[in-house]
Amino acid sequence: MKILNLVLLAALMAAGCSKMKNQDTVKADGVLATLDDEVDAYNVFTSQTPASTDTDGPYEMGMKFQSTQIGNITQIRYYKYSGESGTHTGRLWSAGGTQLASVTFSGETASGWQTATLSTPYAISANTTYVVTVNSNVRYGATTGGLASAVTNGPLSTVVGSNGVFGTTLGAFPTLTYNNTNYFRDITFEGIADVTAPTTPTSVTSSDLTGYGVDLSWTASTDNVHVTGYNVYNDTTLIAIVTGTWANIYNLTPSTAYSIRVRARDTAGNLSTASTALNITTGLASSGLRGWQIDTTNCGLKGAGVNKNTLPLYSSPIAANSTVSLKKLVDPDLSAGNIILDRCWIITTGSAKLNVGSANGAVLIKDSHMEGTGIPGKYYTAPFQSGAHKNVTLLRTEITDQGGGFWLDGTALVRNCFIHDLPGYGDPNTTGNHVDGGTKRNGTTQLNVIDNHMDIRSAGSNGSSAFFVQPLYGFIDNILLRGNLFGGGGYTVYTENHGSNTYGTHINVENNRFYTGPGYGYGSAYGGPGFGIWTNNYVNNPANTDNKGTVISKP
Repeated sequence: MKILNLVLLAALMAAGCSKMKNQDTVKADGVLATLDDEVDAYNVFTSQTPASTDTDGPYEMGMKFQSTQIGNITQIRYYKYSGESGTHTGRLWSAGGTQLASVTFSGETASGWQTATLSTPYAISANTTYVVTVNSNVRYGATTGGLASAVTNGPLSTVVGSNGVFGTTLGAFPTLTYNNTNYFRDITFEGIADVTAPTTPTSVTSSDLTGYGVDLSWTASTDNVHVTGYNVYNDTTLIAIVTGTWANIYNLTPSTAYSIRVRARDTAGNLSTASTALNITTGLASSGLRGWQIDTTNCGLKGAGVNKNTLPLYSSPIAANSTVSLKKLVDPDLSAGNIILDRCWIITTGSAKLNVGSANGAVLIKDSHMEGTGIPGKYYTAPFQSGAHKNVTLLRTEITDQGGGFWLDGTALVRNCFIHDLPGYGDPNTTGNHVDGGTKRNGTTQLNVIDNHMDIRSAGSNGSSAFFVQPLYGFIDNILLRGNLFGGGGYTVYTENHGSNTYGTHINVENNRFYTGPGYGYGSAYGGPGFGIWTNNYVNNPANTDNKGTVISKP
């Protein structure tokens, strides 16, 4: 096959959609999708056209695609360049090469999109790869690299990786690829309204029940299309929306009875019936471990009784909806989402951030040890979650030897973690690093930092703050710091304006303890509205009840 010297069109990958419904809107509780819901027709390609043409061949040429929705393939399409001639047959294949349907084109025009309707629509499953092909005879259009990233329209998307297939035997399943070239083979898809609710979640259990929170887990539901997540209720009041089979609930009321129920939801917004109620009663406000009680005896691998040096290396891809336990992980890829890392040794070797968040589902890291090893990477890495990522929970995890404890911009909970021995490197005023125990740099989703021991005194003059509210990339709000032991930094807890970016009125600091000897002070609010709540914060004094030393006034 000739190597095509093609120029990519600037707007080639723009995916318009003239008839797209909002597939992500969850219907009201107890409401199912109905057969009267509008059913629309979709093509993968909308405004895109080939960047160039060539005259080698003939070939069987195709494209791999998936749908997030069940439905029917009703037509096969291809883009015809002027000068192409002869008979054309469209074929639909399984990913493994089984022919599922075919149609011969008739009444073609000289150029442009050509469409042939299947005699019988072919029903496809959701989230399953199919291949559509149409033969070329003497000329075809193409765009090199046009399928390197996903082209999405409504429920349809091209498959990323070795897409744009061709073969030299007409009518045979094509398996060759060239630089993810788009040969502009397409289908028409009509969705079928999904009225089937997921099965009911079972075996709802609780653990680590305190005065303010509880950890929940349950057995996964199933669905005819796809379970997208779960709603957690106190009786009939919604208290959490999650994507995995667990929920770390916080901000409950001490000494209060709750009736926990869980309902699964699917792509169409159908909700399952509620699980059997789990009745719990929260403890006293003083129950559970505070940050000044957290150390290696009750946190991380040592706290779980695990010697990290005995853990075997886990190098396989981490799939969605999986739990990895008692393994050593090096620069793990958590992008599949809905992943639990339990009692793992997590090592970062590079100088970039380690993504602990995923846009595809939640991530829970518990009873583990995270550390950097590479030089100079260990001076800059930190567990990172963007605002586009789903929920992240760091629970009873030890974090050491990195440039920061965590940088979490999405919905997140950090509880009972021990962050310490974070190294300073070089002159912080020039090429050295700046160390934060924890930070949020953008977004208004809730970040709860609860009952942690966060000590960055090891960073010396490179320590910025044990917790730093730093709106580098946009407005920040909704942070709760409660029950922590903080140490180190210029100001131990610090919030500021950054350029034109500021922060909101819900930066709340309650019942924390502070090691003595910060560079400038225990807390500071530089510009902006200041801390929303600052109450019951004390210098740490282990000799006193509840470690309450001198009270620290609101900055």
